[in-house]
Amino acid sequence: MLKQMRRHAKYFYVLFVVIIVTFIFWGVGRNGNEKGEQTVATVDGTKIPLDRYWQVYQRAEDSARDTYGAKFDDNMKKALEMKVLGEMVVNEMLSHAALSEGITVTDNELSEAISAEPAFRQGGVFSREAYLRILRMNHITPEQYESSRREELLADKMRNLIVDPIELSPSELAQLPGGNPHTAGQIREAILNVKRERALVSYLEGLKSRMKVTENPGLIS
Repeated sequence: MLKQMRRHAKYFYVLFVVIIVTFIFWGVGRNGNEKGEQTVATVDGTKIPLDRYWQVYQRAEDSARDTYGAKFDDNMKKALEMKVLGEMVVNEMLSHAALSEGITVTDNELSEAISAEPAFRQGGVFSREAYLRILRMNHITPEQYESSRREELLADKMRNLIVDPIELSPSELAQLPGGNPHTAGQIREAILNVKRERALVSYLEGLKSRMKVTENPGLIS
């Protein structure tokens, strides 16, 4: 799964925020116990139900079709299916790891994150009326949304702890082309992103050796 994510990252980086947002809005009811419920993945006992996966995926596919239009073919569709599943599993893994490291999200951090969400703002400021209205439209209670948002922030904190310290070495910086500063900056950013992605993938592979992670991609193929 991690190799599949890495292979198609360049096609779907722009969809990362879409997946995160849909994960939050459709991520409530995380440990459903309905008899016969199909589970597309499990991370240390936390289930990702198949119906929740498809809800998240459909929103991501809609965005992909808006972005790529006719270029969104069957190959990209299959890659996106695996990308969505991979991101959902990764978020579970990172949030579990954060909790095990004693990382928390304060009430102030949660409040600031919710207030900064563009969907909940009117006239440039947070609107509690808009917040509650959007949650009602999605059949989500504030408690459910805030619990999912807190977990998402936990995963973000863990992700940032892994990738933020990584920078280019002096030898790598010395190899950057001179001339146009803008071009050099773009190349630097691309190389740095690759290094950080590799570090994150390496960390996640280590987590998978310690966590009980099971995936059932056959349910979505």
